[in-house]
Amino acid sequence: MKKLNSARTTLLFAALGLLALIFIPQASAGIPPFIPQGQMGNNLILPTFVGEWWPFSTSENLFFAFGWASTEEEIENDWTPKQPWEVKLFINNEEIVLRRYDIFVKDEDGFIKNSVWYYIFGPDYFTPNGEYLLRWEFWVRRPYQGDGKNYWRIFVDYGGYVFGVPGTVACFEYYLNIVE
Repeated sequence: MKKLNSARTTLLFAALGLLALIFIPQASAGIPPFIPQGQMGNNLILPTFVGEWWPFSTSENLFFAFGWASTEEEIENDWTPKQPWEVKLFINNEEIVLRRYDIFVKDEDGFIKNSVWYYIFGPDYFTPNGEYLLRWEFWVRRPYQGDGKNYWRIFVDYGGYVFGVPGTVACFEYYLNIVE
């Protein structure tokens, strides 16, 4: 009799759990909802990657967004650290608290978690011709690339697996060109 009651209880909790999952929205892969379609040029991080220093307009919806994902292969080969990860953003040495958006993507190796840290500045957050020094840092906690460390620190690409240049420190700093 106890086995029957235990089985019923287990089935009841399983059914309730599945019912609860119906009401939880699924994570959708693709462009996160905070990034306006066709406005990737308004991401304050872009000039560091494309090599151009274009102006950002105060009348535009400006934002900062940085994403990171590691595949199982990258983690198994010790190229990149396991989670947790963190991104820090500073403007004129004042920290801007970023929000985090996670996307789960299923690929042939299993689920991959892609995290995007972002902040939406919106129009008129900056003043034209103001001096804004932007610095962002990518922080990791777990050991990777043989460093054996297990505490929070800025990511260093010891082997050149991520940034292509061995020894690259994931701390980037540049002045923003803000116009009207």
